[in-house]
This record gives sequence, structure tokens and C-alpha cells, in this order.
Amino acid sequence: MKDYLKVYKAKIHVMSPTFVGSGKDISKKEYCLSARDQKVFVYDPAKMYQLMQKAGKSRQFEDYLLNDSRNELERWLQDNRVSVSDVAGAVRYSVSWGDRMELGKSRTTIMEFVKDPYGCPYVPGTSIKGMLRTILLGYEIMKNKKAYSQQATRIKEYHAERPDNKNYRNESENVESTTFNKLNRDEKKKDNAVNDVLQGLIISDSKPLSLDNLVLCQKIEYHTNNEETALNILRECLRPGTDIEFTITIDTQSCPYSIDAIMEAVKVFNEMYYSCFLSKFGSKQRPADTVYIGGGVGFVSKTFIYPMFGPNEGVKTAENIFRNTLPARVFSEHGHKHDSRNGVSPHILKCTKLNGKRYQMGMCRLIIEV
Repeated sequence: MKDYLKVYKAKIHVMSPTFVGSGKDISKKEYCLSARDQKVFVYDPAKMYQLMQKAGKSRQFEDYLLNDSRNELERWLQDNRVSVSDVAGAVRYSVSWGDRMELGKSRTTIMEFVKDPYGCPYVPGTSIKGMLRTILLGYEIMKNKKAYSQQATRIKEYHAERPDNKNYRNESENVESTTFNKLNRDEKKKDNAVNDVLQGLIISDSKPLSLDNLVLCQKIEYHTNNEETALNILRECLRPGTDIEFTITIDTQSCPYSIDAIMEAVKVFNEMYYSCFLSKFGSKQRPADTVYIGGGVGFVSKTFIYPMFGPNEGVKTAENIFRNTLPARVFSEHGHKHDSRNGVSPHILKCTKLNGKRYQMGMCRLIIEV
């Protein structure tokens, strides 16, 4: 091993249901809910079609897939006198149902957790690195806010005649370039990725996890006034208690961050997150090594707005960003115009429920194994 490469075993300990999406949805025509087993059975459509061919029901199944937008799969099976045991050979896998879900009148799709070619859930290294990148960015901004004064002014004063996030996205990229693009490998184009010091921060994909680590969770919005809103959105999530194991390799020739510096950044970012956002919901302070990863963790943990502006200006700036990037109707319906008055923006904490307990989404601990 080259001595400038420092390799560390690490794990992310899941404290609340955590979702890392594959980008695929499981439609209501691909799964059945079993109240008896408290599980969701996910089917392979191709294998299901083969079984329907053998049963002489391929035409009816084709018609269902192409033309029936109302009925869920178990209803079609019942109407066509096909038992669950008849289609057991088409089951891809099953996932625990979790708590009783407050679904609307129509069955929703399920957002699928990312899986490897063997069907095992895992967490891509890119997801972990993206989380650490945001943390390190926020940490650097909090250490030296003067270096970002021009960008801060442009972001704070940004105004769009119509919903447009292009300028905000460009400014965000400019802030990242200011922070990380310091290698001077391409002196003519500073924003070239070859100049990024985080090229030297190499995160492996996690070890494969078991399907037993997954549980189906419903999206719940928790408001500052203690109200909850259950949404018709379901996700495959990692259970609390799951350990996500991976390695961190630091190329000390290009990456200026030691493992101790990374953990210090996690601590500082976590303190900022609590004081500027989480405390507004009556939540207790989290352990110093707490991180938030995956889908549904919310705006604050994925942006640098609060590290740059602090709690008071951060609320106003976040509200202004929503005003300029969301359609007026959506901005109004989501109640963002009241964010400054409420003292927090966004004013909703992304949550779910499991075993009767409300959890914030994606809350984990980053642990370096010595």
C-alpha cells in the first residue's frame, strides 16, 4: 500500500429509517399487501406473465397491465380467481409492512431502495461522499464566511421574474468551486473537476445488506405546531439498528482533510443543523457524529444556506429561494410565505413512523473503526 493512501474502515449506524433510492418505482401492479403476513410481496412482471400463460389468463393479464389504471394487483388476482399461492413463483422478494399505513383511496407506488445485481440492498459510495461533501462545504463556509461574501450577497438578493433555479444552481456550483477546486491541474478552467481536492476522498460502496434490513415506511410531514400529515408515499427503508459498512481512503497528496478533520466537520455541521433547524421542532440534540443521508432528509442537511447565513438570515434566504424557484401556487400551498414568521424554513420536518414511534428520516451515526 502506498504510504500516502490512508485507509479506514467505517460504518454508518442507522438510527432512523433511511432511504437511498434506486430511481425506480414499484407500481401497484407489481406488488401485493398481505395483512396476515404484514408484508409486501413484490413480483417480477415477466415471471407473472409466464405463469398467467400457463393458467390460460395471459390475455386478461395483458389487458390489466395496459388498460386498468384503477385496481391494484391483489384485486385483479381475486377477480380472476388466481390465488397468491398460484403466483408464488413470481415473487422477487418481500418487505415487512411496518406500521399500519394511512393510505389514500388509490394505492400508491413504492419507491425502491437501491440494490446490487444480486438483489441485495446497499448504499453507493457516491451517496456517502455526497453527504460528506455537503458537510465539508458547510464546515469551510462557517470557518471563513468573509471568503464567501460576494456569493452570499448574490444569493440573498437573487430575484426571478418567474420560477427559475438555474441562477441559484450556478451560484451553488460557484461556491463549491471556490471551496474545493484548488489543485491547479487545469489553470485555465478552475471549475474543471480535475482541480477538485475531493478527488482524493475515495468512498467505497457499502457491503451488501440483507433484504431483512428493509422495512416499508410512509412519508410523514411534521410541522412546528406538532401537527402531522401522512402522505400517500411509501419507501423501502433500512431499519434502525442496521450497520452500513464501507471504507474511506484518503489520498493525502491531493485531499487536505484528515479523518479527524472530517469528523470535526461532522460535529460542527451537526451543531449548526440543530441550532438553526432541528431545535425549532422541539427535538433534542443528537450525538456529535450524527449525519443525515438519503432521500427525504430535507433541504437544510443538503445545502449550505444555513452555514453561510446563520439562523436568522438563513430563514429569510431559504424562504426567498423557495419563492424564486417554486411556482407561485406551490410556494403558497406549502405555506412558505409564513416561514419567516415561524422562525424556520422549511417549516416541515421529514419523518416516518415505525413501531408506533415517529422518526426523522435518514438520521445515522458515522463511526470510524480504529
